Amino acid sequence: MHRWWVLLHIAGAFGFLMAHGVSAYAVLRLRKERDPVRVSQLLEMSSGSIGVMWNAIGLLLIGGVVAGFTGHFWGQGWIWAAIVLLLAITVAMYAVATPWVKRLRTVAAAMAEGSRAVSQEQFEDILRSKRPHSIAAIGFVGLLAILYLMVFKPTLGFGGDLAAECPQPSPNAVAVCAVDEQRFVQDRIDVAPNTPFDLVFANLDEGVQHNVAIYVDDSAEEAVFVGELITGSTTITYHVPPLIGEYFFRCDVHPQMNGTLETG
Repeated sequence: MHRWWVLLHIAGAFGFLMAHGVSAYAVLRLRKERDPVRVSQLLEMSSGSIGVMWNAIGLLLIGGVVAGFTGHFWGQGWIWAAIVLLLAITVAMYAVATPWVKRLRTVAAAMAEGSRAVSQEQFEDILRSKRPHSIAAIGFVGLLAILYLMVFKPTLGFGGDLAAECPQPSPNAVAVCAVDEQRFVQDRIDVAPNTPFDLVFANLDEGVQHNVAIYVDDSAEEAVFVGELITGSTTITYHVPPLIGEYFFRCDVHPQMNGTLETG
């Protein structure tokens, strides 16, 4: 179920980018226009995309909030930072864009109707404003920062102890835990050499399949043990045969989740 909420979140982000792209094009194109009628048309086109944009933001937020629960992300710093950043971008872009757009719309409409209250020179001064570049910079840098937070999931000083969510194994076993599709909480396992051992794997990633497979090295070409795939939230105990040396382990479904097993 988690993946469906993530899909809804991505669909909302895609819709937002498409609608906002229309608005961004119109605003940047304004600097090259000098015809009041054409300026009014571009402003109308930009305004027409706003409704779609807000609906897309709604989907983005609904999918993101629910995926935060199903993916166990609300205890992590990056998701709160992304929300704060999204709100800051929205407020900043509204504050920077709205006064300029309202003024330009009023002036362009008046000139299109033949009013002489504003001169052509004053009209061009508004169009030459650097405000569109400022708006574009806020949006581009802000969205890039949110993308970084979503991909790399930095702890930002809190929410880094993901192991606290994982069940503790018995003294005679080792444990690996999955809380999302990015990494294992434990990326290093130490076991006694040439001795069978139990590996307790807790998959807390609700609705998502994971496993733990052990390979000779990180090429993952020669397996020494392949654990059964389980769908979260589930815990399974793997019975692993005796090993000697250093090995590579990973989730076969999500290879970016990996670590090192050593005997010693």
